[in-house]
Amino acid sequence: MSISKASKAPGFRRKDIFGNVIDSKHYRDQHLLLVFLRYSGCPFCNLAVHRLALEHKLLKKSGCEVIAFMQSSPKNIIENIYDRHAVRPSFPIIADPDKRLYNRYGVRSSVGSLMYSIVKIPYWVHAVKSHGFKQKKIDGDLFLVPAMFLIGPDEQPILQTHTGNSLYDHTTMGKIYETLQFEQAG
Repeated sequence: MSISKASKAPGFRRKDIFGNVIDSKHYRDQHLLLVFLRYSGCPFCNLAVHRLALEHKLLKKSGCEVIAFMQSSPKNIIENIYDRHAVRPSFPIIADPDKRLYNRYGVRSSVGSLMYSIVKIPYWVHAVKSHGFKQKKIDGDLFLVPAMFLIGPDEQPILQTHTGNSLYDHTTMGKIYETLQFEQAG
């Protein structure tokens, strides 16, 4: 199944890694950014979580909440994200090792993305290394391509989708802020 812009976002009710119930219905009055990552030991995904943790305060100020998904177990997410990061995420992370929500949102793996990844790897290796993120246990789909979905309030339409071209391609926040600004002005 492929999710496209203007589709209604599939709802969900799951527990985050700390056991808190996260229900997409509770976010109907605001924008919601869903971020699908590979696994908690992935250094590129650690960098993405780090950057998202830094952006979260500004996103909230713009009327947008964040929920992240990882294929890892809650234990591995706590060890690899919360215990290692100086800036801990203040948004929920949901463990989805069976990729049920990944499948509902059409997030898939792509071996072809490996070729695209090789071209840009020096930049990403430098960025990951500068933050001290190292490869840890692989407990998810190594070839899963990260994806983000910006969901609007009320009927929860998908306002923006981004599926990476590579294993470490994450959308720039600029596009998300532009959409949030446009939505608030409209």
